[in-house]
Amino acid sequence: MQAFVHLTLFALLFVISDLCQVDSCDGGSYCVNLNSTHVCLCIDGFYYNSSICKKGKVFPGIIQVKTPDTNHLDNKTSINYEKLYKEVIKFFEGAFKNLDYGQTVIQQVSTSAPAGSQMYAGDNVVSVTVANLFAEDTKENEMTIAAAIRNAISNSPNIANYANQDQCEFYGCKKGGNCSNGFHCECQDGYERPEPYTAICRPLRCPSACTSKPNTQCLTKEDGSSDCVCQAGYKKDDHEKCQACPFGYNGVNCKDNFQLILTILGTVAGVLILGMVIALILMRSKKTKDSEEQHLIENDFQNLKLQQTTGFSSPADGSIFPKIATSFPRDSGMHNPYANPRGMPRPDY
Repeated sequence: MQAFVHLTLFALLFVISDLCQVDSCDGGSYCVNLNSTHVCLCIDGFYYNSSICKKGKVFPGIIQVKTPDTNHLDNKTSINYEKLYKEVIKFFEGAFKNLDYGQTVIQQVSTSAPAGSQMYAGDNVVSVTVANLFAEDTKENEMTIAAAIRNAISNSPNIANYANQDQCEFYGCKKGGNCSNGFHCECQDGYERPEPYTAICRPLRCPSACTSKPNTQCLTKEDGSSDCVCQAGYKKDDHEKCQACPFGYNGVNCKDNFQLILTILGTVAGVLILGMVIALILMRSKKTKDSEEQHLIENDFQNLKLQQTTGFSSPADGSIFPKIATSFPRDSGMHNPYANPRGMPRPDY
């Protein structure tokens, strides 16, 4: 029973964390998770209506929205993003309720405060890039769309300063071309279509000119654009060629000097250890010398004391018998009894 309860809770958590199921979206659309719900979207240039994807006419624009909290707006599964999404969609649905409106798709959310904002000081203002899709045969144009939005803004205190976006800029296409349909326009230099069915041109992930250079790599920035930089351990020289970092440096653009610091610390530590070893040897040598001197002094002192008290002294020539120090004078009359005294007759045998 307990195992069944755990399995049920696990399944419930899985469903809550992934709101998109196999049959959540139909008609060739794909599902996008929000915080507590999901939305169905189609490929660029199509809108989701009546469970199918329909080809539409795109009117891109940028609108300013006041929001109390701008944290985690880059995460579509966050609470703040879902609140912003619902407010933007509700606004456009009200603005286009009498038109052949299809769907609004949020393309990008920027938390930087736009210039010329009419919001009061202290308000958090975000710029939301949207693509409003209408029926393919709609009679609406950019002017009628902008007029409908301006009328709706007057009744929406949290919405302000809508501006139409140039379709060539929106699709990432070259200026002067036919940008009414993103599939037909030519991408700007440094842009490409990631997939054949994608209308919007994206920054090149990694230009071939970058990968052909030695010791280079292509990095993707937060805005989706790419940048050709040197690999870790290399840095561009005056000729824009990636050269190996000097000794002690590493990392991107040779900004990591950990190896240099480690080398300096190792050298200092080696010098200190060598100095300590030399000092220890000198101290030990001095201690041995002092010990020998002290031993000799003690021996001399013992010999002197022994001589003063007994008349004997420790032998210095290595013999096992001590020498007797005598103090008889030479002419004191003490002679060898076996010597021949002067004037004594020798026996004649």
